[in-house]
Amino acid sequence: MTSSPATGGLRTDLAEHGINIGLRLSQYGQGVSSGGVNRNGEYGGTMDYRINVGGKKLFGLWDGLSFNIHARTRFGQDVNADAGSFALPNTGMLMPLPGSYHGTAFTGLSVNQYFPISDKHVGLFTLGKLDILDAITHFFPSVSYGQEGFWNVNALVSALPWFGAVDGLSLNGGWLATINQEYQMGQSAILVTGTENVTTTTGSLSDSFDDGVWIAAFHRFFYKLDDKPGYFMVFGGVSTRDQASNQRNDFIFKPGQGIESTKQQKPWDIALYLSQVFWQAEGDSNRNATILIGGTAGPDDPQFAQYNFFTAVETKGPMASRPYDRMGVAGWYNWLSDNYKDLLSPVVGLRDTYGFEIYYNIEINKWLHLSPNLQLVRNERAADDFATIPGVRLVMDF
Repeated sequence: MTSSPATGGLRTDLAEHGINIGLRLSQYGQGVSSGGVNRNGEYGGTMDYRINVGGKKLFGLWDGLSFNIHARTRFGQDVNADAGSFALPNTGMLMPLPGSYHGTAFTGLSVNQYFPISDKHVGLFTLGKLDILDAITHFFPSVSYGQEGFWNVNALVSALPWFGAVDGLSLNGGWLATINQEYQMGQSAILVTGTENVTTTTGSLSDSFDDGVWIAAFHRFFYKLDDKPGYFMVFGGVSTRDQASNQRNDFIFKPGQGIESTKQQKPWDIALYLSQVFWQAEGDSNRNATILIGGTAGPDDPQFAQYNFFTAVETKGPMASRPYDRMGVAGWYNWLSDNYKDLLSPVVGLRDTYGFEIYYNIEINKWLHLSPNLQLVRNERAADDFATIPGVRLVMDF
């Protein structure tokens, strides 16, 4: 997340002593104008507070040490539930917690250590309470937080099979990564976290790992095509926590206890991504267009979604007269687990989901951006009509 630098006063003095503060207000007006679960319009938003403390500058410690704090305030309402459980049309309103949550929570508290590896690579070790959206944005810099580019989670990353293996938007744990300085992007990483969601709580490190751990890793293969950067990325994750089977014949009725699963499974997923810059303005590589293609696969049991595929095309500086505008169009398809559909068929008919999104981010000035947005989504409920979801987003950096 970027913010306009302070030009004087307290924040400038703090920055000179190694304390950098970023403040961002994101406001959303969004509605389900047709289809979906409910026709509804809502206004809501988040306030992000970021503090980065440089260990050497403030405390006289060694190079590369820093402490990061990320807190979020959520207010108002969103239409995520009105669109459908797996439609996920507003990433920005998922934190600190989706739904009717109002308040402030520390979603990220971490200590970080950068260290040199070679002329082209640096290493990064991070430990603490990890904000998963921060982690995604750290390894996919163009993704943002649903505050700059696409709004829908499905347009940002291969989402649903991954959500089936991870339970929580803030997790205690850490990662070790290598960063390619030429491409300014993580090249390899391994991530280990607990399985207890600690988004709005502190939670001890020991308690977070009581039920198992989530282990994920990726490697990115960089290349250039016609002198334009691209990469191919392999990602995999597995949880050691047992989850209840979603096969109907693995459930029994116990008098006085209700329906229980007799079988446990461990979720996993693997994802492939391909990103390629296919246009750059002459003399200004910051004005460019990129295509990102991603797909994820997981087991039919115990996860609720088995496969996902998405394609997103984004352009930064689409016009020479608007070099800091941004626009994009994306489409996705999610295949729900057949076991999951069968399990819930006596209650609700389920189907695979897909959707499309288009946005245009207008830079009014360096600290103020306005983004109209339109999404067309078929949710997971077989009885619901195709949803039309228009919206507008206003983001202010302080």
